[in-house]
Amino acid sequence: MMPFGCRNLTIVFILLVALATCYCTSKNYLVVRYQLPSETLTAEDTRVSLIFKDQRAEQAVVTQSAKMALKNFEGNFALVVAGDNKNERLMGAFSLCSMMRTIFKQRFENAGIRVAPDTETQPIAIEVILKEFKLDLVKRKWVVQITYQVNLLRQNRFEGGQTISGSAERLQVVGGKDAEKVIGELITDAVNRLNLDELFQSAPPTARHCVEAII
Repeated sequence: MMPFGCRNLTIVFILLVALATCYCTSKNYLVVRYQLPSETLTAEDTRVSLIFKDQRAEQAVVTQSAKMALKNFEGNFALVVAGDNKNERLMGAFSLCSMMRTIFKQRFENAGIRVAPDTETQPIAIEVILKEFKLDLVKRKWVVQITYQVNLLRQNRFEGGQTISGSAERLQVVGGKDAEKVIGELITDAVNRLNLDELFQSAPPTARHCVEAII
């Protein structure tokens, strides 16, 4: 008969293996946490149309090596948005583009910019163009890259814009948790680096007057 102490160690070992197996089980989606910034905006109460365009040269969200590590990942995301008070809201399940559009909408509305429904056309529009988004696994490190451009349009005329790029990496430990964390951190940093005051102030005086007049 196995000694009592050995039986306990065996049971603990089996439990640890079971937990590790469960933890490593790959999901068909990744959870992304976006942290809203604390901010005030000179163009507060502006009502705009939000235009989102996907102009990525490569449509695949992950590289082959990352796909092999994530196994069941199908390119979908569960988005969690955290406010300045640290309250978190589960926004739902999204494709990459619908998630990014939702994140920018949350960022704009957090700054006091009201985003009109898609059925309405406003004289002022913010155009977001996603140019790159890729998750890779290189030498046991998750590497993610993003590039996007934001344009301010008035009556479909370009008034000013910003292009922002970023990359981040994180050591792969277990499963896809570290991939989720590095994606959330990079998206938070890249989206929050967009200077909305500068974007609106880049417009000519007539455009700024129009922006400030719309309620």
